[in-house]
Amino acid sequence: MTDVHVHDFYTFLLVFARIAGVMTAAPMFGNRSIPKIAKAGMTLFFSLAVVPLVTAKTGPIPTHLLVLAGAVLKDAVFGLALGYLAQMLFAAVELAGALTDTMMGFGFVNLINPFAEQQASIMGMFQYQLAIVLYLLANGHLMMLGTLVRSFDAMPPGAIVVQGGFSLTVLAILKAMFILGIRLALPAIGVLLVVDMAFGMVARMVPQVNVFIVGMPVKILVGLVTAAFILPLTALVVGQIISGTAVGMNALLGQ
Repeated sequence: MTDVHVHDFYTFLLVFARIAGVMTAAPMFGNRSIPKIAKAGMTLFFSLAVVPLVTAKTGPIPTHLLVLAGAVLKDAVFGLALGYLAQMLFAAVELAGALTDTMMGFGFVNLINPFAEQQASIMGMFQYQLAIVLYLLANGHLMMLGTLVRSFDAMPPGAIVVQGGFSLTVLAILKAMFILGIRLALPAIGVLLVVDMAFGMVARMVPQVNVFIVGMPVKILVGLVTAAFILPLTALVVGQIISGTAVGMNALLGQ
């Protein structure tokens, strides 16, 4: 009976490490605005719910302390990889906002992102928070938790094996991130480029007009109006983020 209890605790350590990694890096769950005690509580309760499902799939307890520590570390790193895989696609929304801000003239204005505790552009912060809301409304967080549970079937606790196509999966996610970001920012960039060309023609035909003073507020107004018109496009991008996250995680799991 004692051996069974020790094996259950070993399984709990591995499951807790993997789930903690996901909770640290995944969208929404990894936001630093969520209290650490709340994250620890969610990780604990979720781990206790998963342990009975995977205890029979967990291998024997390592006899050496270093091997045990290595098994726990591998599950923690694997959980971080799953979380960052989804977070990378959300960077596409911030990329689109940063590109739009540069064209509008807001490129020199930065805010502190309270979720990541780093500098971010104004439109990037707005579009990122909007994407998080749409992500929750579309139950993207539930999809991620479901994929996390399925990961224990594909790779049982303590049996993490890096798939041969891992680097290709990461490169594909990075490519998708840049493509989504550029597609989301392209309408605003195109409109603002036309505005710049128009002011260039005005500067050539009417040199007395100071286009730098007049052009800045006009570009800001046009940029904000264009961003408002393309807000529905953000919902489509979030849908692609959810589907891309599922595809990337399945590729990481070798499914």
